[in-house]
Amino acid sequence: MTFWPFRKKQVETLSLDELRARLITVASESKRRRQKWCQLYKDQVVANVDALCKIPEELASDPASINNYVQAIGEVAQCLATHCQTPELWEKLCGTSEDNPILQWNQWLDQLPERMERLEYDELITEAKSNLERAKSLGGPAARQYETFMLGRLGELLFHSGKVLEAVEPFEAALARCINSDDIEGELTYLNFLLEAHRYLGDSKQAVSTAEKLLKLQSQLGHDTNEIEKRIQLLQEGEPLCRIVCVHGGKTYEMDEITGIEEGRFGFQFVRNRMALQMASTIVQQGNELATNGQLADALEKYQQASEVDPYNPDPLYQSGVCLLELGAFAQAKNTFAEVEQLAPGWFRCRSDIWLAEALDKGTVTVEEFQLLRALDDGGLNPNEALAIAKKAADTYPGFAAFHLILGDLLSRSGNTNDAIDCYRAGLKLTPEPDLESRLLCSLAGALPKDAPERSALIERALSLKGNLTAQATARLIGLQ
Repeated sequence: MTFWPFRKKQVETLSLDELRARLITVASESKRRRQKWCQLYKDQVVANVDALCKIPEELASDPASINNYVQAIGEVAQCLATHCQTPELWEKLCGTSEDNPILQWNQWLDQLPERMERLEYDELITEAKSNLERAKSLGGPAARQYETFMLGRLGELLFHSGKVLEAVEPFEAALARCINSDDIEGELTYLNFLLEAHRYLGDSKQAVSTAEKLLKLQSQLGHDTNEIEKRIQLLQEGEPLCRIVCVHGGKTYEMDEITGIEEGRFGFQFVRNRMALQMASTIVQQGNELATNGQLADALEKYQQASEVDPYNPDPLYQSGVCLLELGAFAQAKNTFAEVEQLAPGWFRCRSDIWLAEALDKGTVTVEEFQLLRALDDGGLNPNEALAIAKKAADTYPGFAAFHLILGDLLSRSGNTNDAIDCYRAGLKLTPEPDLESRLLCSLAGALPKDAPERSALIERALSLKGNLTAQATARLIGLQ
């Protein structure tokens, strides 16, 4: 049997009007069909680039048709440039970055994250306002879209640089434009931004109203509304300054939502009633790098700068307290940790750090004990080395409860449960303050057999204290076993 070879289909030659009509049609078809058409007709498009870039006379008086044509030619131009190595139509439409504002704005948007990391917020805010004014002066749907983008970016820059009240107006303007253009994703984005702004400003009434708009929109879209419903309830009841939530199976739960223990890892996160501002977080990171390198005075300056940007954020103050302890400024460290407790009650170990700073200032805890504690707490030691140091520390300073907790934890991880239990009990006889006591109680309850009679009393005691939030959350889970 003879097999005849397939012949390549001859591409028909289209008139300019036919090419335009096909272009508009294919722009709305699937990506695959669009790519196939562009591959077949790319040469004819290149030959008619100048004519295709002009609005046909019969469309000139119809804004909707103009918009449709512009979008269609843009889709085809992008397909040709990206998938067919034929950039002529795209280059004709866009020009160069020197004379095309859209290309300039795209470059500016691409550079935005890196420049925010470099803390160029003042310059970026000025540029965003300039870009916004230029977009307003131009016509066409692309300019309107970029006007919305610039409003949103301006709001973000103001928000994350600490000018939160100023950020509300551009967020609201961006939201209004998204509503007018039926941009649902944009509505969700700017409603979320506005919710965070109102939370930060402490405007619970506006926060609830914005959250309810989010709930309504998500319901209309068929999205899962469980998270926003929980947020509304918290806002209505009054969000705690600081709380612990549980993360399990990729989902976040309030502690009272957990009614049983399932398989898998349970983690805990601190949640505050305000979002951390990005500029302040970047400055804290810079401070942490300085502190790691032993440049404590320079790190303190960074933490002060971060607090000026985001005065509600406890992290810069907490890191300052740690630096002050290292510098031997114990009384100042105590006051700083007390400020952390005011901003975010129970933030990490601020409660026991208040006690530790005071004890160091009074001399009831020695500098040697503190240095050993820091060495063991930092986690840079291998398990065997840490265990040896912890044993020596507990023997040398038997009256320091923290060493018994650390030694107990190390023993527990190595499988020596009975000795770990003895350490926790020894620590509980010495514990001087609630944060450390709650950690010892939790560790002891976790080490004991599940049917141990004293377990429930240990858990109840841990939960009754003004203690460590993570330990108390862990105790709740232990109690559900």
